[in-house]
Amino acid sequence: MDRTKRKEAIASLHQENILRAAEELFAEKGFAATTMDDIAKSAEYSKRTVYIQFPSKEEIHGRIVLKGFMQLKEHILHSLDGQGDFFSKYHALCDSLITFYESSPYLFAGIVDFQTQPMDSRDLPEVKRDIFNVGEEINAILEVIIRQGIAEGAVNPDSRIKETILIYWSSLSSLIMVAHRKSSYISETMGATTIGLLEYGCNLLLRMIAKEVQDADETAAGH
Repeated sequence: MDRTKRKEAIASLHQENILRAAEELFAEKGFAATTMDDIAKSAEYSKRTVYIQFPSKEEIHGRIVLKGFMQLKEHILHSLDGQGDFFSKYHALCDSLITFYESSPYLFAGIVDFQTQPMDSRDLPEVKRDIFNVGEEINAILEVIIRQGIAEGAVNPDSRIKETILIYWSSLSSLIMVAHRKSSYISETMGATTIGLLEYGCNLLLRMIAKEVQDADETAAGH
């Protein structure tokens, strides 16, 4: 390994250590309450070393959110592998989002809270451009699933795909977080489990686009 590659490897190791320490602190204390001093101490580096690797706390947070988006994309692709028709892929997608939250609640919340900015902004940090691009790659995966559903006759052909993706994602991601954070309330007032509520929510969201369900409802109404 030449000197340049060795320096890059060392810098990468430092960055990984800092990001790991920062993620734990953000999850425990919150972003606003965590300082660069806290991160340096937890990662066992000087604050100067932390600033050499990352210019700001915001940059660190952005890199963590980017990691979350990348992991979510791989998690979704893995869950869809081997699934056949639209309905199988839809339910696999729901399950993948739920299990991702359970394995990484902080990363999941960071993805949900990410604020998209206009890509033509001159002062838009590179990490936010990268986050946006990975987010669009995830949207493209979801679009393929919906288009498959339309081709199979399972999804209403009049569905507005981009709007459907946004509604699905925003609705299910919010429900996942609420269902886990208010599990006691759900159990006491509804007599339901967190998983049971999420399964019901996934099926409810499916009804807004599934043609077979809509056709059945229309037939029942006709009688």
